[in-house]
Amino acid sequence: MRCFIGLDLSPTEKLALDSWRQQALPEVMPRNKMVTYSSKARHGEPKQLAMGKHGLSPPYAVPAANYHITLCFLGDINHRQHEALVYELDNISEEPFSLTLDTTGIWNGPKILFSAPSLPPKALMALAKQTRKAARAAAIEVDGKEYKPHVTMVRKANTTLPLPIYSPNVEVHASAFHLFESVSTPQGVTYPIRHTWALRHNMSVREKLRRGITDE
Repeated sequence: MRCFIGLDLSPTEKLALDSWRQQALPEVMPRNKMVTYSSKARHGEPKQLAMGKHGLSPPYAVPAANYHITLCFLGDINHRQHEALVYELDNISEEPFSLTLDTTGIWNGPKILFSAPSLPPKALMALAKQTRKAARAAAIEVDGKEYKPHVTMVRKANTTLPLPIYSPNVEVHASAFHLFESVSTPQGVTYPIRHTWALRHNMSVREKLRRGITDE
């Protein structure tokens, strides 16, 4: 199974981020809506757009349902690695945190446009470090590059992609992290959650009550 460890966004957060994308990048559409009209269009038959300007595949928006922040990409793992990984992740203890997606960028290698926090919280960076450590303990090879948290918004981000009109400002609250599986379907890729681990405040019950904090 092809997997990654990451943070999910709530439905409200996904809708807010997608609303920003629609307003800041109005020219970029979801893949299933990118149509052009060939000679058949005169007869009301749209044709799927295959190539954009200069013969490049046109940029397309990632579905809001797929928005997430990867903590550690795992790739293909076997059953033994999966069991070992779940055991290792059971031992992670980190606190909930919040972050603000308030900047964007483009990575030319994977050809994506992303939104990201300009000031990633220490708790997020610590959690990412812990998940990578857990993956290595489960005999899974992971990328050693510097961790840069982000949400992929647009794929095929080539030279035809316009710059966003303005930056996002979406607050994300993380109370759990997950093991996702990447599944290809005829309708596109989906990311079902296979395991979930809650993030819990490391403080006394009295302090939690004083601050009005509840760990569900």
